[in-house]
Order: sequence, then structure tokens, then C-alpha cells
Amino acid sequence: MSTKGYFAFPPSTPGTSRSYPTFIPQSPNTKETFVDESAPGQGDETRSEEPPHDEARINRLHEEQKLVEMNETEWVRSGGVLRDAQGRRDKARTERIRAELKLQEEEKAKMGRWREYDERWKALAADAAAFTLPAISEFLFESLSVRANTVTKKSRIRSSILRWHPDKSSLVVGRVVAGDVDAVREGIHAVFHCLKRLQDDERDNNNTV
Repeated sequence: MSTKGYFAFPPSTPGTSRSYPTFIPQSPNTKETFVDESAPGQGDETRSEEPPHDEARINRLHEEQKLVEMNETEWVRSGGVLRDAQGRRDKARTERIRAELKLQEEEKAKMGRWREYDERWKALAADAAAFTLPAISEFLFESLSVRANTVTKKSRIRSSILRWHPDKSSLVVGRVVAGDVDAVREGIHAVFHCLKRLQDDERDNNNTV
């Protein structure tokens, strides 16, 4: 921390030989010079003192540097261009921050997709016991009522069975955390059995027509 003031010493008392050293202010990184007028021949002696280790000052400088970097990042994020100490465009530093921001966005998107996937599978595992035939049937066939729909029940059931077949679920199950594997497999089997029942019901209805 730089010295903001000066040391004040009372002037020498007239008629006495007592005098006080004069403090000559210097920059913080230079030697401090003391001139002791009461010591003959010692007026040009200097004493070097190392600045004390100031942990609070170092921490404050680190915080200030972080604040500067954060402000620069937000400036570049908003479309601004950084400048150097001479006021010239600092293209290299600006591009480095742009590249870092792009990487952060890509990583954020990747983690977002994984969290969404993970949450859906956890919901699937939690609701496995609630997978009933009416609920699955309603969800599976509700879009078939759309006026522009050309998909049949038979086709929808068949594609769903292929998608939910336990023999083809290894790729999906392999991406599930170990603690949820059994629950996810249980949910897959529950859905698959409901789909098979829907397929049998659809087949029987067609045969009775």
C-alpha cells in the first residue's frame, strides 16, 4: 500500500543540539532515506527496508484483477472489442475471450442435454409402477386424432415396440448411472409389456371385423 501522508517531526529547539531526522518521501519501491542532522558525517547514509509482506494487499489485487477480467469478458460478450494501454484495438486478447465464451456455451449445452436426459430417465424410473395400459394407450394414440395424421394404430404400436424392446435398450441403459439401472430396466419392461398387450388387442380387433 503506497504512503498517503508524511511523518511529521517537531522542529529542533533553538539553543539546543537536539534535532530530528528528516523523512524524505520516496516511491513505494525505492529506498527510504533518513538524514540524521544530529550525527556529523552521517547525513548521506541510507537505510534500505524491504516492504512488509501484506497478504491483504495481495488478496485485494487478485480480487481487482478478477473484476477487471470479468468486466472484459462481459464487454466482449456484448460485442465490444478490447483495447490496449495505448487505446489500440487488442484483437488477440478479444479473440481469446471470444473463443473461451464459445467453448463455455458449447460445454453448457452439452451439460444441459445430459441433465435433461438424466432427469427424464429418473422420472421414468420413478413412475415405472404407474405405467398402466390406459395411460400408455392414451399417450401413444392421442396424436393420431390430429386431422393431418396418416399413421395407423398398428404402425404406431409396431414402431414403439421396436423402440422399447429390452434387447435394444442396452445402449440407453449403458448411459444410466449405476444406481438407477435396475429401475430404468424395470420401466422399460413395463412399457414393453403394455405395448405387447396393445398389439394383441389391435390384432384381435382386426380379426373380429
